[in-house]
Amino acid sequence: MNGIHDMGGMQGLGEIGYRENEPGFHEPWEVRLFALVRAMRSGSLRPYIERIPAAEYLRMSYYERWYTALVTRLIESGTITRAEVKSGRADPAAVNATPALTPAVARELLFRTPQTEQDIALTPRFHVGDRVRGRNINPTSHTRMPRYTRGKAGVVERDRGVFHLPDSEQVSAEPKPQQVYLIHYRAQELWGEEASTHDSLYIDMWEDYLEAA
Repeated sequence: MNGIHDMGGMQGLGEIGYRENEPGFHEPWEVRLFALVRAMRSGSLRPYIERIPAAEYLRMSYYERWYTALVTRLIESGTITRAEVKSGRADPAAVNATPALTPAVARELLFRTPQTEQDIALTPRFHVGDRVRGRNINPTSHTRMPRYTRGKAGVVERDRGVFHLPDSEQVSAEPKPQQVYLIHYRAQELWGEEASTHDSLYIDMWEDYLEAA
């Protein structure tokens, strides 16, 4: 849920590498993998991607990381075995051998927009216009809070609504619904006085990531 606005004037960040008319997929297997991830409703793959050794991560393409993370998650959850991955076939004797989804259902899921916002009424700690600061937290487990926002002050631009905190779901599997806010950070606040005064970053932050500034 991150967003960058008008970052063209930043110095030293390197070329983004934007290509006009860049295809969404470069190989047929990437399309199949994308559909499989959506149909499996496997949840966030980010924690598993972060566990890929650095050398392997840098060697892999974007969807190779997806594949590695998905396989790891399915094996660890007991959905499949390493032997089944190696053979490319389900074990006929396995409890999970009977497909839970038909091809028709899988195709329908591919085009269904996931509803992640929670219909829960919570009292927000912050409001539009409030100055907030990213908390200086350094969890050893997965987090969606960018390190460069820790200790940095910004302004609440918008209340996004209530969403589950991904961090808690990965650690305890227990949902922790809370407010999410769109925070406006000045580029100089994040990257120092050499950054352009015309540049800003807007990023969605869960309430647990913030404190009053």
